Amino acid sequence: MNRRIAALLALIALAIALQPGSGRYCSAATSAQAGDTISHVIHISVDGLRPDAVEILGPEYLPNFYRMRIEGSFADNARTDYDYTVTLPNHACILTGRPVLGPDGHGVYFNNDSGGTFEDSVGTYVAGVFDVVHDNGFSTAFYASKSKFDFFERSWDAVNGAPDLTGEDNGRDKIDIYVNTTDTSDLIDSFIVNMSMHKDVYSFVHLYDPDDTGHAYGWNSPGYFAAVIHVDSLLGRIFDLVDNDHGLSGRTALIVTADHGGIDYGHSNATIPENYTIPFYTLGPGIPAQGELYDLNWDSRLDPDTGRPDYSVVPQPIRNGGSSNLALHLLQLSAIPGSVINSSQDLIVWPANGLPSVAITEPADGAEFHPGDTVRIVASAEAGVGSIVRVEFFIDWIRLGMDTESPYEAEWHNLPLGTYRLTAVAVRDDEIASSTSIDIQVTSLTDAEDRICHRLDPACVYPNPFTGSTSISFFLGREEVVELSVYDVLGRKIETVYSGRRGPGGHTLDYHAKALTPGIYFYLLRRGNEVSGGKLLLLK
Repeated sequence: MNRRIAALLALIALAIALQPGSGRYCSAATSAQAGDTISHVIHISVDGLRPDAVEILGPEYLPNFYRMRIEGSFADNARTDYDYTVTLPNHACILTGRPVLGPDGHGVYFNNDSGGTFEDSVGTYVAGVFDVVHDNGFSTAFYASKSKFDFFERSWDAVNGAPDLTGEDNGRDKIDIYVNTTDTSDLIDSFIVNMSMHKDVYSFVHLYDPDDTGHAYGWNSPGYFAAVIHVDSLLGRIFDLVDNDHGLSGRTALIVTADHGGIDYGHSNATIPENYTIPFYTLGPGIPAQGELYDLNWDSRLDPDTGRPDYSVVPQPIRNGGSSNLALHLLQLSAIPGSVINSSQDLIVWPANGLPSVAITEPADGAEFHPGDTVRIVASAEAGVGSIVRVEFFIDWIRLGMDTESPYEAEWHNLPLGTYRLTAVAVRDDEIASSTSIDIQVTSLTDAEDRICHRLDPACVYPNPFTGSTSISFFLGREEVVELSVYDVLGRKIETVYSGRRGPGGHTLDYHAKALTPGIYFYLLRRGNEVSGGKLLLLK
């Protein structure tokens, strides 16, 4: 049994992370060539995220992580700090571009906030990414989900921040907006409100959920997977903001990485691969689709396989500590003073020959279809340099097929109800690719919804996302005992919606969300000896 099947069976068995299909949060994005202006960077750290968890769960469970993998460039084998694989030290690496130890180290070897600052720890002021953005006259924001992150706010506040010696004096306080709450849904609420109003140039967002559940239930446990899925939904909300805000769309880059991984119930041993191996994702104008960051940086970064290279090895692996200098490079700002990780800003995400161009010519963006229809997807592509070797097609970041000859085509048969994102990725002969996407809507006809749901295995939920109530439809080959239950993201049963016997044929059970708060929930459907489940997304 492969890892992914085992993981999904565990999710169903424990009714914690039963997520079918993909969330549909994002509208179409526009490809851009290198050199296009990026005016905003959203830098996200997913605390305790193991890259293999993303691979195990796949695009059906993590559509927004897979959007980054398909529409952007990534590495599944990046590295933490060499000596430490715990939260505060590695976030200090991320924000300062320094290792923990050594003459260039930031000195934050501890993992709790005792009320001090960087300067208290190492004896001198330590600049961070916020210094560079702020001192150049741009706005900054920090959204944290652990109280210990107050250490960073204090280190760079109006009292302890360094004087601004770059151009106009913007004061010593390097972080314009600071929000700290353990409720990551509320945290993203704050981010969306502030970003919509202020359009901060650099925002750092910390999401602690996988680390918290890893300690409680174990890394790569069903509870851990549920937390990763929850984070994916938060990424979806960020994408929704960026896609639909004219001041952000086409001008914003995202960087997603982690402070450490984890194994069993911890991550403190820096010699264990599961602890020091982390993901590193980039998405934005000019960044190739499906790009492998190690391939893009073949001459300056070396994939360490399972190894743990120290800071003396040349070339270095991609490290989380280089992500802030990448953010600054995308904003066309200089590196963090005193930094040594990616301090030359040579981590390449913009290929020298630019990107190919691609467009979906059929169907039109926003086109409507009916359940059971077939949609013909047609794309055109231009290489710019070299030639196009193939165009790949995706439905909600699940691969549909590819074509090697123009006009590039694919077909999707027996459309189920819902809203879907169709993506075309044009790949050039140098393996540099770009993507484009549209949305389509599959709406119901009289009795068509039942017919399509009967063909689906194991069940059909419509509408989903929903407000107030939704319906779960399924098919029985013979009379069976049926039970439908709803759970929260931690696997706690909220209620049993139905329990009883049903005869052969098609059935629909209605679920009324009553007083539930908006968010992600999961259903568990038992039909005799068969158990299946899925995600329910309740909107406001």
